[in-house]
Amino acid sequence: MTDIQLLSIAREQGFNPAIISTKDIVVDYSFRKFCEDNLCGKYGANYSCPPDCGTPRQVHQKMLSKDSALVLQMICDIESYEDKAAVQQARASLNKAVLAVMDKMNECGYSTIPLGYNGCPLCNPCRRTLNQPCVFPERQISCVSAYCINVSELAETCRMEFTWSDKKLYLFGMILFDKH
Repeated sequence: MTDIQLLSIAREQGFNPAIISTKDIVVDYSFRKFCEDNLCGKYGANYSCPPDCGTPRQVHQKMLSKDSALVLQMICDIESYEDKAAVQQARASLNKAVLAVMDKMNECGYSTIPLGYNGCPLCNPCRRTLNQPCVFPERQISCVSAYCINVSELAETCRMEFTWSDKKLYLFGMILFDKH
């Protein structure tokens, strides 16, 4: 599959996509604090989230084990950040679309690592809370934040718009892969 085909598949899922080298992704290990603050409630309760996904250094090395990243930006119109249902729906749409792109890449023989928003949503509750093994380890989607990725720098590297707005929600995911 060519880069043009990958970008086309991503656009079909509603993304503004770009392909970059994983070496060009800026990470900041201090971002792990946002996960540790556990505002989403998934710290220690979801296999794809810290501490189970690995230390900042470990996930950075996992990211660098792939040579490329299909960066996936989704911009959603919202009335306000106070509309929690709309914000949650947009985040769920991002993860669903990331997995759809990943599935098409896997069908073409790619080995992928998906990143989305707010940890893996596939099982509710995550089997981690039941002390059972993950049912879908190959589809487990970690949060971009768990990988300590500086999204502002990522947007700049990809020449993507990224601003804070009351009426727009800028969401990022990515699929790490090796080019064939």
